[in-house]
Amino acid sequence: MKVSLLFLVFLLTAFPALSQAAFYEWVDSQGVTHFTDNHDSIPAKYRSKVRKLDIADQPASAPAAAPAPRAPEPSVAPAKPADYGGQSEDWWRGRFKALRSELKALEDAHAAKQSKLVELRRKRVIYMRAQDREAINSMQAEISTNELHISELQTQLADLERRATQAGVPSEWRQ
Repeated sequence: MKVSLLFLVFLLTAFPALSQAAFYEWVDSQGVTHFTDNHDSIPAKYRSKVRKLDIADQPASAPAAAPAPRAPEPSVAPAKPADYGGQSEDWWRGRFKALRSELKALEDAHAAKQSKLVELRRKRVIYMRAQDREAINSMQAEISTNELHISELQTQLADLERRATQAGVPSEWRQ
C-alpha cells in the first residue's frame, strides 16, 4: 500500500497534466456517490447535479473527504432500532454493494490495462515505431488515473466501514 501511494505521488508530480485533471462527482437516486473523469459518461439525468473536483485542490496524501450524510438525523426522537446511523438497512446494503462492485470493475479493468501495457511494450521493442511509444504513454496515463480511482474507492469503502461500525450496523449488511 505504501509503495502504491508513493508511486501515485511520483506520478502526480512527474506528470503535471494528470495533477490538473478534472474529476466529476454525482449522487444517483439511490444515494450512491459516483466519480469519473469523463463528463460524457455521466447519465443525462444527473448532469445537473454534477460537482467538479480538481485533484490539485487536495494534497495527494490527504484522504478524501467523507461524503455528507444523505438523510437528516432526527433531532427530537431517538433512532429506531432498525435505523442505523440515520440510514435504513437497504441504504447500507446498497451503498456497500455499489462501492464494492465499482471497485471490482475498476480493479478488473486495471488488470486488463496492465496486460495491454505489457503487450504494447513488447511491440515497441520489436518494431520501434513512434505510434507504439504514444500508445504506451497513453496507456500509462490511463493506468495512473485508474489507480487514483481505485485509491479513492478504497478510501470511501474504509470510511463507510468506519461509519457502519460507529452506527452499529450488522456485519451481514456490509457484504
